[in-house]
Amino acid sequence: MKFIIAFVLLSLNFNISANYPAATFSSPRDTMNYYLKTMKGYKLGDEKALDLAIKSFDLSVFDEETRIQSGRIAAQKLINTLDRLEYVDVRFIPEDFNNPEWVYQQRQINIDGKLTPVKIALKKNEKGKWLFSAETLSSISAFESSLKDKEIAKGVVELKTWKDYIKERMPEWTAKKSFILLNGQWLGLLAIILLAYIVERIVRLYISSLLFNLLRKKNVDLDEKVNKKFTFPMGVISFTAIFYFLIPLLEMQDEALAVFVRGSRVAFTFAISLGAYQFVDIISLYFFKKAEETENKFDDILVPLINKSAKTFIVAIGIIAVGDSLSLDMKGLLAGMGIAGLGISLAAKDTVANLFGSLTILLDRPFQIGDWVVIDGKIEGVVEEVGLRSCRIRTFYDSLITLPNGGLTNSHIDNYGQRTYRRLSTKIDIEYSTPVEKIEAFRDGIRNLILEHPLTRKDYFHVYLNNMSSSALQIMLYVFWYVPEWSDELRERERLLLDIIKLANKLDVHFAFPTQTVHLEQNN
Repeated sequence: MKFIIAFVLLSLNFNISANYPAATFSSPRDTMNYYLKTMKGYKLGDEKALDLAIKSFDLSVFDEETRIQSGRIAAQKLINTLDRLEYVDVRFIPEDFNNPEWVYQQRQINIDGKLTPVKIALKKNEKGKWLFSAETLSSISAFESSLKDKEIAKGVVELKTWKDYIKERMPEWTAKKSFILLNGQWLGLLAIILLAYIVERIVRLYISSLLFNLLRKKNVDLDEKVNKKFTFPMGVISFTAIFYFLIPLLEMQDEALAVFVRGSRVAFTFAISLGAYQFVDIISLYFFKKAEETENKFDDILVPLINKSAKTFIVAIGIIAVGDSLSLDMKGLLAGMGIAGLGISLAAKDTVANLFGSLTILLDRPFQIGDWVVIDGKIEGVVEEVGLRSCRIRTFYDSLITLPNGGLTNSHIDNYGQRTYRRLSTKIDIEYSTPVEKIEAFRDGIRNLILEHPLTRKDYFHVYLNNMSSSALQIMLYVFWYVPEWSDELRERERLLLDIIKLANKLDVHFAFPTQTVHLEQNN
């Protein structure tokens, strides 16, 4: 029968929100009338009316994090208390009242053998508005509990929610308090944790499967450790989201509710930041795979640089978000950072220079991963990594040199890795006693070897008798190879030199080496 009456009331609800009085709160009567009208609308099914009703409350007594949730709970408890006290006739509530507080009801109730004062009162604030006082909101739970066995006043429509139907069917021991919370609230808390845990497990398994399948289609192998790092924050996000939205249903006292809500919000914010941080690694795996498939080694620099930049940005935003969820004054902190910005920038000028150096490397591309470079004629090796602050050079004796990017902007960088051809410039010394015909044959033979070699540059090379030193005739050899790596250059250089030695042996041409002849003069 109750469900039928509720259905009829909802059906006859003709936009009752249009009949709510203006929220002027100019007198005790005006405030009480506004509250009763809005709560009547809530009883008739207007959910928005509850948010209107709490405008008549001094919510400063509640924690900032839970102010709205606690205000809604207090609004329902207050109407339940008033409905059991009497039918409130606003005509008997003063319209003009000179004192700063008007008390509607005030008494002492027995709670566990101790007399506790409770009251319903309205106070005039500094703006001249009459609002239900902080003392009213603080004591309304105890006041409502003391009247739970009392009948609803005649002529009043009872507020009945689905939570009330559950409470009526719960054992009496669930209404008793055990360590901060009621026993029923502890049961509800365990049920919420269990539900949130089940959802967390489902979400993690689903995201893990989805992620594996998606990356497998892109030919990217996802390590189990990386997968757990990403799915863990996703699970925490789902757990804390369920917990955050369901915990107000337990109608806890504001102090306890604030702890749970604030804790879940902090965990939710941290998990989102951690998830975004790990998601960057997942995206980077895909782009690393793409970079490996391209011949352009510039991608090998760009992907790690973007990865580190994105992570730095996420960490900065995450710190601000977590600080805000802890109700820290992040605006004041950011303002203070702005004031101290000049000093910080001076102290961190090297860091800023390194960041700009990274951009210079990114835009000018003086080298790529794997290039053989000589920096300022002192540091020589292969570029192994380029980061936000520095780059790392692996020397040919296998040590690792770290260079700040800021210094590279003004450095002389000789990039051997960008050579199209690799050069050999040397001199071949032969004995003075070598006949001219053999010298010419040897010279022409070397030229033919270069022309026949598959990897030498054919349009530009030089082989000439170039000098007559103190101990030998010198043939200049100036030749280029078209090879990508230093190891290939060494192999082809050896091949040519061995061919030259074979040619010299064939032509009976002897290589010279520094000698000194001493002539002794004998006097008779």
